[in-house]
Amino acid sequence: MKRPIAKRSVFFIAAVLALVLLCSNLETLLVWSLCWQRNLDLPPNTEVIVSACRSPVVVGVPGGEVLFVREHRPEKMYLLDLRTGEKRAVPDDPLFLKRGVFLNSELAWLEGSPGGLSNPLYTPHYIFDLTNGKRYELTDLTAWSGQPKPPDYVPYFQSADQVFVHHGNNRAIALPPDFPQHPEEGVILYKSQLNSETDFENGEALEIIMKDLGMQYENIDYSLRYADLPSPTGKYVVRNDGIYFSGMNTPVVTPEYAGVRFLGGYFRGWYYDESGVVVQRYSSFLISNSLIGSHYPIPEPALKLRLP
Repeated sequence: MKRPIAKRSVFFIAAVLALVLLCSNLETLLVWSLCWQRNLDLPPNTEVIVSACRSPVVVGVPGGEVLFVREHRPEKMYLLDLRTGEKRAVPDDPLFLKRGVFLNSELAWLEGSPGGLSNPLYTPHYIFDLTNGKRYELTDLTAWSGQPKPPDYVPYFQSADQVFVHHGNNRAIALPPDFPQHPEEGVILYKSQLNSETDFENGEALEIIMKDLGMQYENIDYSLRYADLPSPTGKYVVRNDGIYFSGMNTPVVTPEYAGVRFLGGYFRGWYYDESGVVVQRYSSFLISNSLIGSHYPIPEPALKLRLP
């Protein structure tokens, strides 16, 4: 009596495994068919940079020469050279994916704690070298309670070789010439107002300071929530509702041209030669069975939206 039961158990297990294998193959076929459909069903005036079948998430890098790509099928991340198509591996750092903000194709800011040194749980800000994986701690010049005198940030910015402003976080970063050789001179400053009586929009106080010092700076906030984002030569600016000639209200690209409602949520970065911008729609989900609640993510390709 035991042997037939054992045989039935084997057959049952085999049938379950076959069903699981069939379902997983069906899911794979479904996902692949959906992603290829996304590669073919493109918005107007666009072309594919990274296939939807890679399940990519892309982030623009200032200057527009490279694009940060994180693929989820299979899992990998790299900097894609938009001139040559070459891929450069990005050093692995646990803070990079959580707190990384690109300064350029070689450096990223790893955001630390808000509130400066007055925060008892303060963690430092770093500059992350994308070529060798090294971290360099930034000196935080933000005033904190208990200081006998607020730190003097002016000399650091006047002698800086590169200055970056992040509007959304109200922070400015100054890096000296030959920064890796003199990392102690790299600083970060938080300022949302100039005195107790002022109250500015995000980034405005820092812009005023930089203009008063005669400093050129790079806007590294790609969210488009607080400021226009200029093209590499400054000829154009991206706003939430389109792309404009710099200093003018004449649109070059409208949401209708791009095939979206708001360009700001679609924009990822500039192309180095200003022939277009990198865009990507947010992924959606297909519910295959409302009873069991099967949700299949539909990835979106990274696209180049050509300027007219």
